[in-house]
Amino acid sequence: MQAIAGGFGPALSVDVEEWYHNCWVPEYVDPVRRPSLPEELDWLLPELAEELGQTGARATFFVLGEVTSRLAPRLRELAAAGHEIACHSFHHWRANTLGLDRFRAEISRAKAVLEETVGCEVRGFRAPEWSLRTVSNPRLRLVAEAGFVYDSSLVPAAGAGSSSNPVCPAKLVWSGGESLLEIPPLTWGGPLRLPANGWCGRAASPRWILGAARRRLRQGGLPLLVVHPWELTGRAVPGFLSGFARFFHEAAREEFRDRFRTTLAGLPWQTISSAAGLGRLPEPTDRLTDPGFVPAARQMAAPAALREVTL
Repeated sequence: MQAIAGGFGPALSVDVEEWYHNCWVPEYVDPVRRPSLPEELDWLLPELAEELGQTGARATFFVLGEVTSRLAPRLRELAAAGHEIACHSFHHWRANTLGLDRFRAEISRAKAVLEETVGCEVRGFRAPEWSLRTVSNPRLRLVAEAGFVYDSSLVPAAGAGSSSNPVCPAKLVWSGGESLLEIPPLTWGGPLRLPANGWCGRAASPRWILGAARRRLRQGGLPLLVVHPWELTGRAVPGFLSGFARFFHEAAREEFRDRFRTTLAGLPWQTISSAAGLGRLPEPTDRLTDPGFVPAARQMAAPAALREVTL
């Protein structure tokens, strides 16, 4: 593992999943066992896109494969507006519960479906619920083998991840020549390394989150924020959750939208590819099935100031 520092910008990411994609409720996550449940993403994504547009922010949207066909028009709108589409696996199963072959099939299927939908290369991957956990997880190599350029699954804090995980971007290299750029999410609270996402991030003052992000930039790191569309609604959960599932979903969600707006206005948030200086927008692919859609990579020139990162 080789640490990389310097020349990065602040990045914003969105995990595109329904409120019921909660690993604490297995019967909601498994589409075979899932009861009929309300769905919100079709109107939550346009709301979030409008919110980002008011500040000029761009984000990387990690999308579940299982919602891709239903949300295809929304995802194309996001790509056309300069946002990045990345992969959140096909189903919202914890990666560590899947064997290696099944995990490979899940991420390859999701990548293909997303690229076919938006017509652009999908570079990034994030495991549901940060479930790759540590650098030693053999599934990380499978992420590289599947053709992803970067991963954003390793939280540098105990609980969702490990305190031994990298805090700043790092290049992971394997003996066969495979490599992957690891881009971890932001933490705050100094040595406590509290996640800047989830209930802990929702409860934090924007001043603390922005302070941590600016310190990370001064240290040559890449501060990466993570939000979910359902966190920003200000509305009650539209279905039944209890126990840990309800706590992780609802804790500190009241008034979080206002706190998020303050954080959003505090820095020029970018997509992960842009913030990491990966050189240009994702390339168009020949998987495009809708001839009427023009991918963002054909609409926008690559920003001249992006820093190239050799993988």
